Amino acid sequence: MSNHKTQIAIVGGGICGLWLLNILRAAGYDTWLFEKDSLGCAQSLASQGMIHGGLKYALGGFTSPSSESIARMPETWQACLRGEGPPDLTGLNTLSDDYYLFSDGALSSKITTFFASRVLQARITALNPSDYPDVFQSTQFKGSLYRLQDMVLDSRMLLKALIASNTSSIFRSNPAVLTDSGQVTGLQLEAGQRVVAERYIFAAGAGNEALLKGTPLNYVTMQKRPLQQVMLRGRLPRIYAHAISLKSANKPRVTFTTHPVSENENVWYLGGTLAEDGVGKSPNELIDKARREIADLLPWINLEGTEWATLDIDRAEPAQENKSRPDHPFVAAKNNCLVCWPTKLTLTPMLGETVLEQINLAPAREFGSPPQLPAAPLGRTPWEVAFDQ
Repeated sequence: MSNHKTQIAIVGGGICGLWLLNILRAAGYDTWLFEKDSLGCAQSLASQGMIHGGLKYALGGFTSPSSESIARMPETWQACLRGEGPPDLTGLNTLSDDYYLFSDGALSSKITTFFASRVLQARITALNPSDYPDVFQSTQFKGSLYRLQDMVLDSRMLLKALIASNTSSIFRSNPAVLTDSGQVTGLQLEAGQRVVAERYIFAAGAGNEALLKGTPLNYVTMQKRPLQQVMLRGRLPRIYAHAISLKSANKPRVTFTTHPVSENENVWYLGGTLAEDGVGKSPNELIDKARREIADLLPWINLEGTEWATLDIDRAEPAQENKSRPDHPFVAAKNNCLVCWPTKLTLTPMLGETVLEQINLAPAREFGSPPQLPAAPLGRTPWEVAFDQ
């Protein structure tokens, strides 16, 4: 048995865990990360990559805890992209610097008045037809179009950026959590190796549920809110937008993001109510529904020759009353361990701030020699898997 000592051990190699690895190492903590599969392999690579200011949670005509907790997040991410992190994300290009919201017809006066209100002045802008992005430059578009204070990142490239300066601290391993008298005493690794840390952070998304058993945090419960997302690949224009209608103005009917896969082809990745209501439907049934939605919302788009697929994915989160959507990132700490769920990609920096506040440990670089383990590989996107790229 060989013991390897570090200050902080993180279990879980999605964007949350890798973000924490970056900011903790930047703060001077000797920190290692362990991922049992591939980096980003579950929720992170299934993300649409939206960094948003919460406006989609205010579509009912009033702000909410969800919309207000997220309001400052786009600027926080922009600071990281300018190199003002940590983490330093300079060189990470956005898929789109703008995100849009469009309707299938005239919106109610209540919604248009709310969008024009002082509280939203810096977060949403009504566009004239001359300012429409290319995908909406059609005489068949009869709705309203707004630009939001949001952007879209390539989740896989974000993962690469978070990995880049930390490769020697990221390991592929499926550790067993060792406990004694209410304390986590170590992580049992492969080949008789053990990691002993001063703090243990569980940031494994859906994997947290099993990891917490027997730990001081076993009282923390998790919920899963499922989605079935739709993907289509072909010669498609770029679109980054929430579609709303008079029938579903309180939340996005369909959320569109575009992901380039070749010089001439893009993947459209569809979320929103379409994905929520798609749970339990067969892939063919949901694809038929998506075709009808696109034909209704964007009738000028030619879908001939496109390939289609769907993805079942769970949003793993701390349990909420009535399985409602959490408004904030979640961090719980007890004794020498913490458990984290960012709850939304855009809230990851806020989660990082909370962890730094709760880590309660003085930094000490180069605490010990690392274990002998392979590096964790980067995962594949859902469309790479679905369309066998």
